[in-house]
Parts: sequence; C-alpha cells; structure tokens
Amino acid sequence: MARCWAGFASLGAGLVHVAAFREHLDHWLPAGIFFAVTAFVQLGWGLAALARDRAPFPLPFIALNIGVFALWAVTRTTGLPTGPEAGTAEPVGTADGLCMVLQGLIVISLLVAVRTAAPPGARPTDTGRPRPGRFLVGLAAGAVVMSALATPAMAATEAGKYARSHGDHGESGEYPRR
Repeated sequence: MARCWAGFASLGAGLVHVAAFREHLDHWLPAGIFFAVTAFVQLGWGLAALARDRAPFPLPFIALNIGVFALWAVTRTTGLPTGPEAGTAEPVGTADGLCMVLQGLIVISLLVAVRTAAPPGARPTDTGRPRPGRFLVGLAAGAVVMSALATPAMAATEAGKYARSHGDHGESGEYPRR
C-alpha cells in the first residue's frame, strides 16, 4: 500500500509541476525546463509504481524528491544564485506548498515501502498481507488524500485561471463563449 500511496503522491506532484510549467517557462527558460523534466519523471515514476509489484528505483527517487524539496527551500529562503531574480527569496504559495507536502508524502511512503518490502527472490506468503477489503479502503483513501492535495495546488497555478465553474452557466445552461 505504501508503494501505491507514493505512486499517487508522485502523480499529484507531477501534475502540479505540469500546471506550473508554462508560468516558469515564460519567466526563465531553465526554470521551465526543470519543471518539465521534474513533471515527466514524477508522472512516469508514479505510473510505473502503480503498475508494478515493487516501487521502481526507490532510493534514487527518494533522493530526487529530497533534492527538489531542498531546491524549493533555497528559493524560499535565500533565492537562487542565478537567473533573473538572483538572490531574491520567493514567497511560499498554495501550489508550491501543497506540492512540497506531496513530495514529502512520496519520501515517507517510499521509506515505509522499502522498509517493509520482502527481499528480492522471496516467495510471497499470506502472512503480513492486508485483507483485500482493507487494502482497497487504504488504496482509495490514498487516492482521495493525494487528489485533495493536488487539486487545489493545480488550481492555484497560472493554469488554474483557465478552469471553468461547473455551477452557474447562465439562463441558457451553456458556457460563455470566449
């Protein structure tokens, strides 16, 4: 289950990086490239983690997410040493704060998955496995928690300004034309 939670959190963080990509690309090309690569890696890893029985490359992925968190911490405390706003700390926003929570959940979930994983080549046994109902509840809870973090984070980005309300559509019931 920890592997699945890490996979969901990685998908959520990757989607937030996709949503913030254009804004960073418009501001500074290297930042845009960093966001694109980070999003691609997190989305790909998340899909692979959910599709396999074991988390792929757990220790390097833990290190990568800690590195991204450390870089974020630098940008929020002292600012990057290079770029258009070198040495200027950025404020913590909703999107980046929630994305860092997702990345923290990736690291914690992967540490649990690594600690509880059976050694390679071990035969599966029924001992220590959750019952199917409990597993599905835990899996659904993980998906809901990660979605609850990723959705407002994506909405807080520049891309979130293009979202349309599903509520009031006027008298005609149609979306307004742009």
